[in-house]
Amino acid sequence: MKQFQFKLESVLRLRERTESEAQQNHAAAGRRLEAVLGELAEAEAEHNALAQQLQDMQRSNFRPAERDMLWNALKYQKDHCGRLQQKADMAVKDLQEKREKLLAAQSEHEAMVKLQEKEKQEYNLLAEKEQRAAVDDIINARHSAKQNSNKANS
Repeated sequence: MKQFQFKLESVLRLRERTESEAQQNHAAAGRRLEAVLGELAEAEAEHNALAQQLQDMQRSNFRPAERDMLWNALKYQKDHCGRLQQKADMAVKDLQEKREKLLAAQSEHEAMVKLQEKEKQEYNLLAEKEQRAAVDDIINARHSAKQNSNKANS
C-alpha cells in the first residue's frame, strides 16, 4: 500500500502560516498597547506633578505670570493625557480584534490537524486490514497447497 498522503496538506500549511501571522500580529498589538499605557502613565505622573506644583504655589507667594504659565502647562498635559487615553482605547480595541483573529486561526488550524489525524487513523486501519487479508491469503494458499499435495500423495 502506498504511503499516507494528506490531500489537504497545502491547506494545512496555509492555516499554519495564518495562525503564525495572527500570533505575530497579536503580539505586536500587545506591545503597542504596553507602549501607549507606559506613555499614558508618564503623562499622568507629569500632570499630577504639575497639579501638586500649582497647589504648592497657591499656598505661598507667587507671581500671576508664573501661575498662568503653570496653569497652561497643566491644561496642555491634561489634553495630552486625554489624547493618550484615546490612543490606549484604540490599542485595546485593536488587541481584542487581533485576539479574535488569532483564536479563529488557531481553531481553523486545529480543525485541519484533527482532520489529518482522523484520515491517518483511517488509512492505518485500512492498511492493517489489507495486511491481515494478505496474511490470510497466504495462509489459505499454503493450506490449499498442503491439501492438494496430500490428495496427490494418497
